[in-house]
Amino acid sequence: MVKFSTNATVARARALHGKRLTEADYRELAGRKSVSEAAEYLKKSTSYSAALSSVNTATVHRGYLESVIRRYSFDRYINICDFQQLRKEQFYNYLIVLSEIREILSVILHINADSSDEYITAMPAYLIGKTGINLIELAKAGNIKEMLAVLRHTRYYPVLKNIAVDENGHVDYLNCEIKLRTFYYQWLMDTISKELPKKTADELLTQIKTQIDLINIINAYRMKKFYGLSSAEIDKKLLPFYRKLNKKSKAELFENENSDEFLKAFSKTYYGREIDFENSENFETEVRKLRSKMARRSLAFSQSAAISVYSLVLLDEIEVDNIITVIEGIRYGRSAESILSMVVPT
Repeated sequence: MVKFSTNATVARARALHGKRLTEADYRELAGRKSVSEAAEYLKKSTSYSAALSSVNTATVHRGYLESVIRRYSFDRYINICDFQQLRKEQFYNYLIVLSEIREILSVILHINADSSDEYITAMPAYLIGKTGINLIELAKAGNIKEMLAVLRHTRYYPVLKNIAVDENGHVDYLNCEIKLRTFYYQWLMDTISKELPKKTADELLTQIKTQIDLINIINAYRMKKFYGLSSAEIDKKLLPFYRKLNKKSKAELFENENSDEFLKAFSKTYYGREIDFENSENFETEVRKLRSKMARRSLAFSQSAAISVYSLVLLDEIEVDNIITVIEGIRYGRSAESILSMVVPT
C-alpha cells in the first residue's frame, strides 16, 4: 500500500482530462473530407500535436494514425503512474495486464485466420519491453501449440492450456476471450481488495462492476438482436461478475423473445432509467455514454489516485475509440451528423 500522499496524481489526472477533445473538436473532425485533413486538425489544434509532430499528415495511412494515437494514450497511462512511482503496486500495472491479454487474443485471431505471420505488423511496437510476455517470440508463433509454449511461464498459461484445438488448428475465439477477460477482472478485483484501503477499494470495485454490467448489457443485446440466443446461451458468454445485473435481473432481460422486447425490459432497470434512448439504433451509444458519465463523475469527485487513474485511462480509451469512429466515418463518406451521433462525450 502506498504510504505517501498521492494528491498530486489526483490533480494531474484532472489536468490531463482537461486536455480532452471537446464537442467543438469532434465537429471540426467530423466535417473533414479525408483522413489526411482529420490528421492535420489533430496535429495542429489538439493535445495530440506532440504525438503527431513527425507525422506527414498528407500521406498518413489510417492504420498508422490509429497506432500513433493509441501509443499516445498508452504513454499517458505510463507517465501518470510513474509520476509518483505508483507502479510499484500491482494494481497500477493493470493496463499492462490488459494489453497482454489483447495481444494474446490478437495472435489467436491471426492463427484462426491462417495469417499468423501477419501479426508482427499488427503488434503495437511500443509494448515491446513493457510487458511480461516476449512479444517478439509471441509473434513467431504459427499455431496454438507454439503460442502456448511462449506463454508457458506466464499467468496466462493455466487459463489457456486446455483449450480445444480443432482439426484445422483453430480454437473457439470467444471462449478464449471470455476465459482471459474473466481472469483479468478476477485478478484486478483481487489486487484491488488486497492493495488498496477499504474505502477506496469498495468505491473502485463498485465502478468496475458497474462497467462490467454495462459491457454485459451491450453484448447481451447484440446476441439477442443478431443471433436470437436464449437466456442460457447468452449467460454463458458474459463476464461472471455483476453489480446490479444479478441472476434475476439477467433472466428478466434475456428471456425476452427479441431485441425490441429486450429494450422495453431494459428501460425499467436501474441502468435503463439512467439513459434516454429513442430507438435501437442509438442504444449501444447511449450505454457507452453512461459508462463515460460514470467515469467522469468518479474522476471529478474522488480524492483517490487509484480511482483517478482508472477513470482517466477509461476516458482516454473512449476518446481513442471516438477518434477511430470519426476517421472510419470519414473514410466511408458518412455525414458529419451521422458520425457525431456515434461519438461518446468524455
